[in-house]
Amino acid sequence: MLRTLLSLALLLCAAAALAAPRIVIEPEQIDFGVLQQHETRDTKVAITNAGDATLEIREIESTCGCTVPALEVTELAPGESTEMEIHFNSKTFQGKQTKYVHVFSNDPQRGAVDLIITADIKVPLEMHPGKSMIGFRTLQVGETQTLTYTFTAEQVDELQMEPRSWPREWLAIDVRPGTSAHTVLVDFSVKEDAPPGRHREQIKLTTNVPEVPVVNLQADVKLISDLVVSPEKVNLRVLRPEQPIKTRVRVAPYRPGTSFEVTGASVDIPGIRTRVEQGDGETTIWLDGQSLGAGDERVEANGAVKGTLTIATNLDSSPEIAVPVMYMVRP
Repeated sequence: MLRTLLSLALLLCAAAALAAPRIVIEPEQIDFGVLQQHETRDTKVAITNAGDATLEIREIESTCGCTVPALEVTELAPGESTEMEIHFNSKTFQGKQTKYVHVFSNDPQRGAVDLIITADIKVPLEMHPGKSMIGFRTLQVGETQTLTYTFTAEQVDELQMEPRSWPREWLAIDVRPGTSAHTVLVDFSVKEDAPPGRHREQIKLTTNVPEVPVVNLQADVKLISDLVVSPEKVNLRVLRPEQPIKTRVRVAPYRPGTSFEVTGASVDIPGIRTRVEQGDGETTIWLDGQSLGAGDERVEANGAVKGTLTIATNLDSSPEIAVPVMYMVRP
């Protein structure tokens, strides 16, 4: 009798050890079909524990465009189910989109389940790439780079676009026909004679698409000369009237081994002196002095003081480097 009870206990322990939760989500793929930009859709999926041990829903993550409210029930006994809401916002997406909702649980076989959300976002004017920021790589002065955007509008007989405003000093724009009358290609190119420094400016393109008469973009590039200045902008933050100032700016070659000499440096803000300290491979320019008084006429109404550190060098490619200098005066 004792042996029988012992065997039964061992069988029960083995069964308990083999018991496990099993997550089932229906459906695991959702297609919202054709949507317009900024249109939203809501749906629900069922989560069921098809196993024979408690299912713990530990975490839910979603990619951009999908939101999932916190579940009211995170533990399901065998056979129990709960609903999960999914909210999709097409935002400024365009074209075919695939997003994911990741469900993490204690299911030993499927600890992570990926729900697939698809939609086709229709827009009056499609743009590829879909980013409004035209980001060029870091270039050396004299180098150029061209990025091409493709615009498509199916509802007009012939798509027409032209630049209205852009930073002509460093950026060239060329509009040319695409593969059909509905498509236009726009080339954005950094000019060879673009000045050094960081440039980030707005671009406006006009179109003949009634719903999108103007396309707003932004272009960004960093152009480096033979010399690199650090920092590129001297911001002394907030200073008290006539507070002592001491800071430095480093000048070094973009490519190691380039020989150069800083032949002079000056700041057009009264009260700040410069001192050039030649080093091994780089030059340090010290700025010493004191801030202006609160009543000084050169202090702007909001307390701002702005000027320029001008650095002269012996390089033909960088004869003069301008570094903005600024601070605020607060009593």
